[in-house]
Amino acid sequence: MTEPRHFNAHCHLELSHLRGAIPPGMPFVEWLSHIVTLKRNRPPEESRAAAADAIRELAASGTGGVLDIDAMGTGNAALRDARFPAISFTEIIDFDPALGAWAVDRTIERQSAYGELPETLRLGVSPHAPYTTTPRLLRAAASKAAEYQQWLCIHVSETPEETEMFVAGTGALHDYLRDVGVLPPGWKPPEMRPVAYLNAMGALGPRTLLAHLNDIDDSDLRILGEKRVSAVVCPGTHVYFDRGEFPLRRLLDAGIPTYLGTDSLASNESLDMAREIDLAAALSPGLPRETIEDRAAWERAADFGFET
Repeated sequence: MTEPRHFNAHCHLELSHLRGAIPPGMPFVEWLSHIVTLKRNRPPEESRAAAADAIRELAASGTGGVLDIDAMGTGNAALRDARFPAISFTEIIDFDPALGAWAVDRTIERQSAYGELPETLRLGVSPHAPYTTTPRLLRAAASKAAEYQQWLCIHVSETPEETEMFVAGTGALHDYLRDVGVLPPGWKPPEMRPVAYLNAMGALGPRTLLAHLNDIDDSDLRILGEKRVSAVVCPGTHVYFDRGEFPLRRLLDAGIPTYLGTDSLASNESLDMAREIDLAAALSPGLPRETIEDRAAWERAADFGFET
């Protein structure tokens, strides 16, 4: 491992085997459909081998810490041998309104089955997103995270389609989830923006990390500041989807502790944080480069309770 220089605050190691599997520029909902199919049809051993390779790629490029989202246990297993600070966030996706608390309890049981962890590896909870969870699940996840003193990580406000779904109950994301049959019968939109919805569910606080936040307004920023949440943005994924305004400057100007991450190799071509810094600088004209570098510095691991 090279001398650590960078901290990667958002990664999906278990999707590393999908590098290059989906061409860039695809609409998010279409990309999501491809991800679901690819994850279902690729053998688990392919994911495990690619996750191990991704750990080596991170280390070789100077990354000395990572926050990883892990749905299948693949990332957690790979991180045991990483020997650098990491939080493995166990991801939860469940659409059944009646099973929210049970789904969270099952997640905690999965974590218990991991056994003793190396000192460098900790656990977190990640209810995936507002549109793949339920109010009961979000409340239970926030409660369990607090009980076990874990960080909570949630993908939110990633696309305008997500906002449209939650405000109006329409749009491409809503229609996709409806057509594949996962929306609960009689589902109605909460008629509020996704950040406000998470706040209403009690899911925001000083140990909440929100990923992406591409489609935010001033009311969202006020909530984020009041609840003292942290944020992570992913320049490579932003470029991959050819999205609009990059939110880094707005988040920092609002006083939100904000970090950089690579996201997954299913929506980025590299895990090199130096490249993410370059992209963030190109996407944030006028923002001092040293400010951007600081948000991806190895020392940021200390913000999540690790010694550096």
